[in-house]
Amino acid sequence: MVRRVQLTSARAMETLPFEAETAVVICADRGVFELLVGLLLSLRPLDRRRYRVCLIDVGLTAAQREHVAPLCDRIAPVRDDLVVWPHPQLVAQLDRQIPFWKAMLCRPFLRDYFPGFQCYLHLDADIWVQNTAALDAAVAGVRGGRAVIVPEADAAYPFLASHTANAQSVAERAKLITRFFGEEIAALAGSLPYYNLGFYGLRHDAPHWDLFRDSLRDATRTTFHFLCEQIVLNIVMFQVRNTLLLPATANWMCSMAVPVRGADGLWRSPVYPHTPIDLLHLTGTDKLERYQPLGLLYDGGRYLEGIAHLAAPHAQVG
Repeated sequence: MVRRVQLTSARAMETLPFEAETAVVICADRGVFELLVGLLLSLRPLDRRRYRVCLIDVGLTAAQREHVAPLCDRIAPVRDDLVVWPHPQLVAQLDRQIPFWKAMLCRPFLRDYFPGFQCYLHLDADIWVQNTAALDAAVAGVRGGRAVIVPEADAAYPFLASHTANAQSVAERAKLITRFFGEEIAALAGSLPYYNLGFYGLRHDAPHWDLFRDSLRDATRTTFHFLCEQIVLNIVMFQVRNTLLLPATANWMCSMAVPVRGADGLWRSPVYPHTPIDLLHLTGTDKLERYQPLGLLYDGGRYLEGIAHLAAPHAQVG
């Protein structure tokens, strides 16, 4: 079911009291702690007069939470009333198979966890920021009333260079959209690339929030997939239409194309003109095993030695 709302003109923002302009919101549990620390370290250059770094704790250990607290402006525990709950028969299965599911299904409530901000940017914990300019660009779009997100599309990504890979990608996407929204919506949206939810932005009064919550609740009544919240917000953005798409360098999918390091030390796109990457998204499974040997973690992963005693088994995908 796709819910619809009547859109209204953007409200004037300057007269409203906000703690700061933008909340950068991250959700994390103990399994992604090592990458979370890298992300938080990479966010230290942010202007804290404009940004607050906010963390939703969906299962960190007490020691892990204590370690990251100095790197965050706010930490809030996940709340059962601020999560979309799937059908009760699915919950026990999710607890076993996807223990971080609450990190996915609390996303419609970011503004409720951390009220008092004009703009909200979401970052997956397996991202790290090489250049904060992408966050500034996102805030500029969000401030103007637009949703901001990055499509999973670039000349370096393999499905754009192979008919077989592209056909498979479209078929898989259409199948998942059909599962949650039916064949009619899948026929319209299945051929478009995913908008990746690792990095997106919404204004506090955007119509997307309620649509996202209600549509995600409808979609997960009887079924679940680890991409369900991405599919749902994609469909909401297609419906509302007021979306600013940023280039792939604003959320680079490292599992689709491994970056190259320039002579200046910056990670760059592997194809001409080798544009520097703003946000490196360490997508896929076995993230540390895959990316640490390549030096792709924040600061080459040198920070890991200091937190090895706090690490826990990491099983996140995405």
